[in-house]
Amino acid sequence: MPSDLATGPDPATGNVEARLDACLDRIGAEDHRWNAMLALNPHARMAARDADAAMRRRMPVGPLHGMVLAIKDNIDIAGMATSSGCLALEAAMPLANATVIDRLVDGGAVIVGKTNLSEFSFEVRSRSSLGGDVLSPFAPATTAGGSSGGSAVAVARGFASAAIGTDTGGSIRIPAACNGLVGLRPAHGMLPLDGVAPLAPSTDTIGPIARTVEDARGLYLAMGGKIPAGETGAPPRIGVLRAAFGTDPRVIAACERALRKLADGGAELVDPFAIPDIAQMLAGPHIVDVEFAAAFDAYLARNFVAGTAPQSLAALLEGGRFLPEYRPVILDRLSRSAEEAQAVLAAHRRLTDTLLRAMAEHRLDGLFHPTLRVIPEGLGNPKVGWAPELAPRTGWPAISVPAGAQTCPVGVELLAPTGREQLLFDLARMIEQA
Repeated sequence: MPSDLATGPDPATGNVEARLDACLDRIGAEDHRWNAMLALNPHARMAARDADAAMRRRMPVGPLHGMVLAIKDNIDIAGMATSSGCLALEAAMPLANATVIDRLVDGGAVIVGKTNLSEFSFEVRSRSSLGGDVLSPFAPATTAGGSSGGSAVAVARGFASAAIGTDTGGSIRIPAACNGLVGLRPAHGMLPLDGVAPLAPSTDTIGPIARTVEDARGLYLAMGGKIPAGETGAPPRIGVLRAAFGTDPRVIAACERALRKLADGGAELVDPFAIPDIAQMLAGPHIVDVEFAAAFDAYLARNFVAGTAPQSLAALLEGGRFLPEYRPVILDRLSRSAEEAQAVLAAHRRLTDTLLRAMAEHRLDGLFHPTLRVIPEGLGNPKVGWAPELAPRTGWPAISVPAGAQTCPVGVELLAPTGREQLLFDLARMIEQA
Protein backbone atom coordinates (compact mmCIF):
# COMPACT_ATOMS: atom_id res chain seq x y z
CA MET A 1 0.00 0.00 0.00
CA PRO A 2 1.53 3.35 -1.01
CA SER A 3 2.30 5.97 1.59
CA ASP A 4 -0.13 8.87 1.54
CA LEU A 5 2.78 11.19 2.35
CA ALA A 6 4.73 9.87 -0.63
CA THR A 7 1.82 10.41 -3.05
CA GLY A 8 0.79 13.93 -2.07
CA PRO A 9 -0.81 16.56 -4.26
CA ASP A 10 0.59 17.49 -7.65
CA PRO A 11 2.65 20.65 -7.03
CA ALA A 12 1.62 22.06 -10.41
CA THR A 13 -2.12 22.04 -9.77
CA GLY A 14 -2.83 21.17 -6.15
CA ASN A 15 -5.67 18.83 -5.38
CA VAL A 16 -6.14 18.99 -1.63
CA GLU A 17 -9.74 20.18 -1.99
CA ALA A 18 -10.42 17.25 -4.31
CA ARG A 19 -8.99 14.89 -1.70
CA LEU A 20 -11.17 16.46 0.95
CA ASP A 21 -14.23 16.15 -1.28
CA ALA A 22 -13.53 12.46 -1.85
CA CYS A 23 -13.38 11.94 1.91
CA LEU A 24 -16.57 13.91 2.51
CA ASP A 25 -18.38 12.00 -0.24
CA ARG A 26 -17.45 8.71 1.40
CA ILE A 27 -18.58 9.93 4.80
CA GLY A 28 -21.92 11.03 3.38
CA ALA A 29 -22.44 7.80 1.51
CA GLU A 30 -21.31 5.31 4.16
CA ASP A 31 -20.97 6.54 7.69
CA HIS A 32 -24.57 5.77 8.61
CA ARG A 33 -23.39 2.15 8.46
CA TRP A 34 -20.32 2.49 10.71
CA ASN A 35 -20.89 5.48 13.07
CA ALA A 36 -17.24 6.52 12.78
CA MET A 37 -17.70 10.30 12.66
CA LEU A 38 -19.19 12.57 15.31
CA ALA A 39 -18.68 15.99 13.69
CA LEU A 40 -17.29 17.53 10.51
CA ASN A 41 -14.85 20.43 10.63
CA PRO A 42 -16.59 23.57 9.31
CA HIS A 43 -13.21 25.08 8.40
CA ALA A 44 -11.88 22.10 6.43
CA ARG A 45 -12.74 23.42 2.97
CA MET A 46 -11.08 26.77 3.57
CA ALA A 47 -7.96 24.99 4.82
CA ALA A 48 -7.90 22.78 1.72
CA ARG A 49 -8.29 25.77 -0.60
CA ASP A 50 -5.50 27.60 1.19
CA ALA A 51 -3.30 24.52 0.79
CA ASP A 52 -4.02 24.33 -2.94
CA ALA A 53 -3.31 28.03 -3.35
CA ALA A 54 0.03 27.61 -1.60
CA MET A 55 0.97 24.83 -4.02
CA ARG A 56 0.01 26.86 -7.08
CA ARG A 57 2.10 29.78 -5.85
CA ARG A 58 5.07 27.46 -5.19
CA MET A 59 5.11 28.51 -1.55
CA PRO A 60 6.88 26.31 1.01
CA VAL A 61 4.58 23.63 2.42
CA GLY A 62 4.80 21.32 5.40
CA PRO A 63 5.59 17.60 5.46
CA LEU A 64 1.90 16.67 5.85
CA HIS A 65 0.69 18.89 3.01
CA GLY A 66 -2.49 17.46 1.53
CA MET A 67 -3.04 14.81 4.18
CA VAL A 68 -6.65 14.68 5.34
CA LEU A 69 -6.85 13.74 9.03
CA ALA A 70 -9.63 12.59 11.33
CA ILE A 71 -9.22 13.36 15.04
CA LYS A 72 -10.54 11.36 17.99
CA ASP A 73 -13.12 13.42 19.84
CA ASN A 74 -11.22 13.58 23.09
CA ILE A 75 -8.63 15.93 21.52
CA ASP A 76 -9.28 19.68 21.46
CA ILE A 77 -9.84 21.59 18.22
CA ALA A 78 -10.77 25.24 18.73
CA GLY A 79 -14.27 25.94 17.44
CA MET A 80 -15.41 22.31 17.73
CA ALA A 81 -16.81 20.59 20.81
CA THR A 82 -14.70 17.97 22.57
CA SER A 83 -17.30 15.45 23.69
CA SER A 84 -15.35 12.34 24.70
CA GLY A 85 -18.41 10.63 23.19
CA CYS A 86 -20.60 11.86 26.06
CA LEU A 87 -23.97 13.56 25.58
CA ALA A 88 -23.24 15.77 28.58
CA LEU A 89 -20.23 17.19 26.68
CA GLU A 90 -21.75 17.52 23.21
CA ALA A 91 -21.43 21.34 23.39
CA ALA A 92 -18.18 21.46 25.42
CA MET A 93 -16.08 24.10 23.66
CA PRO A 94 -12.34 23.99 24.39
CA LEU A 95 -10.39 27.17 25.00
CA ALA A 96 -7.73 26.35 22.39
CA ASN A 97 -6.29 23.67 20.14
CA ALA A 98 -4.35 20.85 21.68
CA THR A 99 -0.64 21.36 21.01
CA VAL A 100 -0.51 18.32 18.73
CA ILE A 101 -3.32 19.79 16.62
CA ASP A 102 -1.34 22.99 16.13
CA ARG A 103 1.65 20.92 15.04
CA LEU A 104 -0.37 18.83 12.59
CA VAL A 105 -2.01 21.89 11.05
CA ASP A 106 1.35 23.68 10.86
CA GLY A 107 2.64 20.59 9.04
CA GLY A 108 0.00 21.03 6.34
CA ALA A 109 -2.70 18.56 7.39
CA VAL A 110 -6.38 19.30 6.76
CA ILE A 111 -8.70 18.09 9.51
CA VAL A 112 -11.92 16.63 8.14
CA GLY A 113 -13.64 16.10 11.48
CA LYS A 114 -13.83 14.32 14.81
CA THR A 115 -14.39 10.64 15.39
CA ASN A 116 -16.54 8.45 17.61
CA LEU A 117 -14.93 6.53 20.45
CA SER A 118 -15.56 4.59 23.60
CA GLU A 119 -17.21 7.09 25.92
CA PHE A 120 -14.47 8.59 28.13
CA SER A 121 -12.15 6.03 26.39
CA PHE A 122 -13.20 3.47 29.03
CA GLU A 123 -13.35 0.30 26.90
CA VAL A 124 -11.68 -1.67 24.12
CA ARG A 125 -14.84 -1.42 22.05
CA SER A 126 -16.09 1.97 20.81
CA ARG A 127 -19.57 2.75 22.16
CA SER A 128 -20.78 6.18 23.21
CA SER A 129 -24.01 7.86 24.28
CA LEU A 130 -23.40 10.49 21.60
CA GLY A 131 -22.52 8.28 18.64
CA GLY A 132 -23.59 4.71 19.37
CA ASP A 133 -21.42 1.71 18.48
CA VAL A 134 -18.61 2.06 15.94
CA LEU A 135 -19.04 -0.99 13.71
CA SER A 136 -16.39 -2.94 11.86
CA PRO A 137 -16.42 -2.63 8.07
CA PHE A 138 -15.10 -6.20 7.99
CA ALA A 139 -17.90 -7.67 10.13
CA PRO A 140 -20.72 -5.13 10.42
CA ALA A 141 -22.38 -6.66 13.49
CA THR A 142 -19.05 -6.46 15.32
CA THR A 143 -17.21 -3.77 17.24
CA ALA A 144 -14.42 -1.96 15.43
CA GLY A 145 -12.30 -2.14 18.58
CA GLY A 146 -11.56 0.73 20.89
CA SER A 147 -11.32 3.09 22.26
CA SER A 148 -10.19 4.92 19.08
CA GLY A 149 -12.53 2.87 16.89
CA GLY A 150 -13.95 5.78 14.93
CA SER A 151 -10.46 6.96 14.01
CA ALA A 152 -9.56 3.49 12.72
CA VAL A 153 -12.74 3.06 10.68
CA ALA A 154 -12.33 6.56 9.22
CA VAL A 155 -8.97 5.50 7.77
CA ALA A 156 -10.11 2.03 6.74
CA ARG A 157 -13.08 3.42 4.78
CA GLY A 158 -11.26 6.38 3.21
CA PHE A 159 -12.94 9.09 5.28
CA ALA A 160 -9.42 10.37 5.95
CA SER A 161 -5.85 9.67 4.87
CA ALA A 162 -4.91 8.92 8.48
CA ALA A 163 -6.21 9.64 11.97
CA ILE A 164 -5.11 10.53 15.46
CA GLY A 165 -6.15 8.55 18.52
CA THR A 166 -5.17 8.11 22.13
CA ASP A 167 -3.83 5.01 23.87
CA THR A 168 -3.85 4.31 27.61
CA GLY A 169 -4.11 0.51 27.55
CA GLY A 170 -4.33 -0.35 23.85
CA SER A 171 -6.75 2.18 22.39
CA ILE A 172 -4.72 3.01 19.27
CA ARG A 173 -3.22 -0.41 18.67
CA ILE A 174 -6.37 -2.50 19.18
CA PRO A 175 -8.66 -0.71 16.68
CA ALA A 176 -5.77 -0.42 14.23
CA ALA A 177 -5.35 -4.20 14.40
CA CYS A 178 -9.10 -4.77 14.01
CA ASN A 179 -9.19 -2.66 10.85
CA GLY A 180 -6.03 -3.74 9.02
CA LEU A 181 -4.05 -0.59 9.86
CA VAL A 182 -0.82 0.55 11.48
CA GLY A 183 -1.21 1.96 14.99
CA LEU A 184 1.64 3.65 16.85
CA ARG A 185 1.69 4.17 20.61
CA PRO A 186 4.61 6.55 21.27
CA ALA A 187 6.67 6.32 24.44
CA HIS A 188 4.88 7.83 27.39
CA GLY A 189 5.72 11.52 27.71
CA MET A 190 7.11 11.82 24.19
CA LEU A 191 4.20 13.95 22.91
CA PRO A 192 2.35 16.69 24.80
CA LEU A 193 -1.10 15.88 26.17
CA ASP A 194 -2.43 19.37 26.88
CA GLY A 195 -5.87 19.64 25.32
CA VAL A 196 -6.40 15.86 25.49
CA ALA A 197 -9.06 14.42 27.78
CA PRO A 198 -7.25 12.38 30.44
CA LEU A 199 -7.96 8.75 31.31
CA ALA A 200 -4.84 7.87 33.32
CA PRO A 201 -2.11 10.51 33.02
CA SER A 202 0.63 8.08 34.05
CA THR A 203 0.01 5.98 30.93
CA ASP A 204 -1.94 8.24 28.51
CA THR A 205 -0.42 8.77 25.06
CA ILE A 206 -1.50 10.21 21.71
CA GLY A 207 -0.50 8.85 18.31
CA PRO A 208 -1.36 8.03 14.71
CA ILE A 209 -3.44 5.39 12.97
CA ALA A 210 -2.38 5.08 9.34
CA ARG A 211 -2.38 2.81 6.30
CA THR A 212 1.39 2.41 6.20
CA VAL A 213 4.36 2.40 8.53
CA GLU A 214 5.82 5.37 6.66
CA ASP A 215 2.67 7.45 7.16
CA ALA A 216 2.64 6.59 10.87
CA ARG A 217 6.28 7.59 11.13
CA GLY A 218 5.72 10.89 9.30
CA LEU A 219 2.78 11.81 11.50
CA TYR A 220 4.71 10.91 14.65
CA LEU A 221 7.56 13.21 13.62
CA ALA A 222 5.17 16.02 12.69
CA MET A 223 3.54 15.72 16.12
CA GLY A 224 6.95 16.27 17.73
CA GLY A 225 8.16 12.70 18.17
CA LYS A 226 11.85 11.80 18.26
CA ILE A 227 13.62 8.89 16.57
CA PRO A 228 17.16 8.48 17.94
CA ALA A 229 19.70 7.08 15.52
CA GLY A 230 19.49 3.30 15.37
CA GLU A 231 22.29 1.04 16.46
CA THR A 232 24.26 -0.72 13.76
CA GLY A 233 26.07 -4.02 13.84
CA ALA A 234 24.49 -7.22 15.15
CA PRO A 235 21.05 -8.27 13.87
CA PRO A 236 18.21 -7.36 16.24
CA ARG A 237 17.15 -10.08 18.66
CA ILE A 238 13.40 -10.27 19.22
CA GLY A 239 11.69 -12.18 22.01
CA VAL A 240 8.52 -13.97 20.92
CA LEU A 241 5.85 -13.88 23.63
CA ARG A 242 4.22 -17.10 22.48
CA ALA A 243 2.23 -17.34 25.72
CA ALA A 244 0.27 -14.31 24.48
CA PHE A 245 -0.76 -15.91 21.17
CA GLY A 246 -4.00 -17.48 22.43
CA THR A 247 -5.71 -20.32 20.57
CA ASP A 248 -7.39 -18.75 17.53
CA PRO A 249 -5.77 -20.41 14.49
CA ARG A 250 -6.21 -17.24 12.41
CA VAL A 251 -4.25 -15.18 14.93
CA ILE A 252 -1.56 -17.83 15.26
CA ALA A 253 -1.20 -18.13 11.47
CA ALA A 254 -0.84 -14.34 11.14
CA CYS A 255 1.83 -14.31 13.84
CA GLU A 256 3.76 -17.08 12.12
CA ARG A 257 3.66 -15.19 8.80
CA ALA A 258 4.97 -12.07 10.48
CA LEU A 259 7.72 -14.01 12.27
CA ARG A 260 8.87 -15.51 8.97
CA LYS A 261 9.14 -12.00 7.51
CA LEU A 262 11.18 -10.85 10.49
CA ALA A 263 13.50 -13.83 10.15
CA ASP A 264 13.82 -13.27 6.38
CA GLY A 265 14.65 -9.63 7.13
CA GLY A 266 17.58 -10.66 9.31
CA ALA A 267 16.09 -10.56 12.81
CA GLU A 268 17.10 -13.27 15.28
CA LEU A 269 14.08 -14.73 17.07
CA VAL A 270 14.18 -16.00 20.62
CA ASP A 271 11.12 -18.23 20.52
CA PRO A 272 9.56 -18.63 22.98
CA PHE A 273 10.50 -15.89 25.40
CA ALA A 274 8.69 -16.00 28.73
CA ILE A 275 8.26 -13.19 31.25
CA PRO A 276 8.62 -14.57 34.78
CA ASP A 277 5.51 -14.17 36.98
CA ILE A 278 3.67 -12.11 34.37
CA ALA A 279 0.19 -13.06 35.64
CA GLN A 280 0.96 -11.90 39.18
CA MET A 281 2.54 -8.64 37.99
CA LEU A 282 -0.50 -7.73 35.89
CA ALA A 283 -3.03 -8.55 38.64
CA GLY A 284 -4.68 -5.97 40.89
CA PRO A 285 -6.24 -2.54 40.27
CA HIS A 286 -5.75 -0.89 36.88
CA ILE A 287 -4.18 2.55 36.68
CA VAL A 288 -7.38 3.90 35.08
CA ASP A 289 -9.33 2.85 38.18
CA VAL A 290 -7.16 5.01 40.43
CA GLU A 291 -6.26 8.01 38.26
CA PHE A 292 -9.30 8.77 36.08
CA ALA A 293 -11.58 10.58 38.51
CA ALA A 294 -9.12 13.15 39.83
CA ALA A 295 -7.67 13.84 36.37
CA PHE A 296 -10.99 14.16 34.55
CA ASP A 297 -12.50 16.26 37.33
CA ALA A 298 -9.63 18.75 37.01
CA TYR A 299 -9.97 18.68 33.22
CA LEU A 300 -13.67 19.58 33.38
CA ALA A 301 -12.91 22.47 35.73
CA ARG A 302 -10.30 24.14 33.51
CA ASN A 303 -10.63 23.04 29.89
CA PHE A 304 -13.86 24.51 28.49
CA VAL A 305 -15.52 27.83 27.80
CA ALA A 306 -17.72 28.68 30.79
CA GLY A 307 -21.27 27.43 30.46
CA THR A 308 -20.57 24.87 27.71
CA ALA A 309 -19.83 21.84 29.90
CA PRO A 310 -20.29 20.47 33.44
CA GLN A 311 -17.44 21.74 35.59
CA SER A 312 -16.99 18.56 37.63
CA LEU A 313 -17.66 14.84 37.54
CA ALA A 314 -20.26 15.34 40.25
CA ALA A 315 -22.16 17.76 38.00
CA LEU A 316 -21.84 15.38 35.07
CA LEU A 317 -23.21 12.52 37.17
CA GLU A 318 -26.09 14.65 38.38
CA GLY A 319 -27.10 15.48 34.82
CA GLY A 320 -27.24 11.81 33.83
CA ARG A 321 -26.44 12.33 30.14
CA PHE A 322 -23.95 9.48 29.63
CA LEU A 323 -24.05 5.71 29.24
CA PRO A 324 -25.93 4.56 32.36
CA GLU A 325 -23.70 1.53 32.90
CA TYR A 326 -20.82 3.91 33.62
CA ARG A 327 -22.43 5.42 36.73
CA PRO A 328 -21.13 2.73 39.14
CA VAL A 329 -17.77 2.74 37.37
CA ILE A 330 -17.34 6.50 37.83
CA LEU A 331 -18.58 6.38 41.43
CA ASP A 332 -16.06 3.66 42.24
CA ARG A 333 -13.25 5.65 40.63
CA LEU A 334 -14.24 8.74 42.58
CA SER A 335 -13.65 6.77 45.79
CA ARG A 336 -10.03 5.88 44.97
CA SER A 337 -7.10 7.50 46.76
CA ALA A 338 -3.73 8.88 45.74
CA GLU A 339 -2.11 6.15 47.86
CA GLU A 340 -3.78 3.50 45.69
CA ALA A 341 -2.42 5.19 42.58
CA GLN A 342 1.11 5.13 44.01
CA ALA A 343 0.80 1.40 44.72
CA VAL A 344 -0.25 0.72 41.12
CA LEU A 345 2.65 2.77 39.77
CA ALA A 346 5.06 0.87 42.02
CA ALA A 347 3.77 -2.34 40.44
CA HIS A 348 4.43 -0.84 37.00
CA ARG A 349 8.03 -0.14 38.01
CA ARG A 350 8.50 -3.71 39.24
CA LEU A 351 7.17 -5.05 35.94
CA THR A 352 9.54 -2.80 33.98
CA ASP A 353 12.53 -3.86 36.07
CA THR A 354 11.65 -7.54 35.65
CA LEU A 355 11.23 -7.15 31.92
CA LEU A 356 14.51 -5.30 31.50
CA ARG A 357 16.39 -7.97 33.46
CA ALA A 358 14.85 -10.79 31.44
CA MET A 359 15.56 -9.03 28.15
CA ALA A 360 19.16 -8.34 29.18
CA GLU A 361 19.65 -11.98 30.13
CA HIS A 362 18.55 -13.05 26.64
CA ARG A 363 20.21 -10.05 24.92
CA LEU A 364 16.87 -8.94 23.45
CA ASP A 365 16.26 -5.69 21.61
CA GLY A 366 12.47 -5.95 21.42
CA LEU A 367 9.40 -8.11 21.87
CA PHE A 368 6.73 -9.56 19.56
CA HIS A 369 3.14 -10.61 20.25
CA PRO A 370 -0.30 -10.40 18.64
CA THR A 371 -2.04 -7.11 19.30
CA LEU A 372 -5.16 -9.08 20.22
CA ARG A 373 -5.25 -12.81 20.81
CA VAL A 374 -8.80 -12.98 19.39
CA ILE A 375 -10.71 -11.69 16.40
CA PRO A 376 -13.66 -9.72 17.79
CA GLU A 377 -17.16 -11.11 17.41
CA GLY A 378 -20.24 -9.13 18.38
CA LEU A 379 -20.47 -5.77 20.10
CA GLY A 380 -18.94 -6.64 23.47
CA ASN A 381 -15.42 -5.93 24.64
CA PRO A 382 -13.04 -8.37 22.93
CA LYS A 383 -10.90 -10.52 25.24
CA VAL A 384 -7.68 -8.96 24.01
CA GLY A 385 -5.32 -10.69 26.46
CA TRP A 386 -2.57 -9.30 28.67
CA ALA A 387 0.12 -8.39 26.16
CA PRO A 388 -1.20 -4.93 25.08
CA GLU A 389 -0.74 -3.80 28.71
CA LEU A 390 3.04 -4.17 28.53
CA ALA A 391 3.58 -0.93 26.61
CA PRO A 392 1.55 1.35 28.91
CA ARG A 393 2.88 -0.21 32.10
CA THR A 394 6.50 0.15 31.01
CA GLY A 395 5.96 3.45 29.17
CA TRP A 396 7.73 2.00 26.11
CA PRO A 397 6.75 2.67 22.48
CA ALA A 398 4.87 0.00 20.54
CA ILE A 399 3.54 -0.39 17.03
CA SER A 400 0.79 -2.65 15.69
CA VAL A 401 1.17 -3.80 12.08
CA PRO A 402 -1.33 -5.70 9.89
CA ALA A 403 -0.41 -9.34 9.38
CA GLY A 404 -3.71 -11.10 8.60
CA ALA A 405 -5.78 -11.63 5.49
CA GLN A 406 -7.36 -8.52 3.96
CA THR A 407 -10.84 -9.82 4.74
CA CYS A 408 -9.97 -10.83 8.31
CA PRO A 409 -7.56 -8.30 9.85
CA VAL A 410 -5.06 -9.40 12.48
CA GLY A 411 -2.43 -7.13 13.97
CA VAL A 412 0.92 -8.04 15.46
CA GLU A 413 2.72 -5.79 17.88
CA LEU A 414 6.35 -4.84 18.36
CA LEU A 415 7.55 -3.37 21.65
CA ALA A 416 10.95 -1.96 22.58
CA PRO A 417 12.43 0.26 25.28
CA THR A 418 12.20 4.02 24.84
CA GLY A 419 14.93 5.23 22.51
CA ARG A 420 14.60 2.21 20.17
CA GLU A 421 11.93 3.78 17.95
CA GLN A 422 14.07 3.32 14.85
CA LEU A 423 14.19 -0.41 15.56
CA LEU A 424 10.40 -0.55 15.83
CA PHE A 425 9.94 1.19 12.49
CA ASP A 426 12.55 -1.05 10.83
CA LEU A 427 10.91 -4.22 12.14
CA ALA A 428 7.44 -2.98 11.24
CA ARG A 429 8.57 -2.38 7.65
CA MET A 430 9.84 -5.96 7.46
CA ILE A 431 6.38 -7.23 8.37
CA GLU A 432 4.68 -4.76 6.05
CA GLN A 433 6.60 -6.05 3.03
CA ALA A 434 4.34 -7.96 0.63
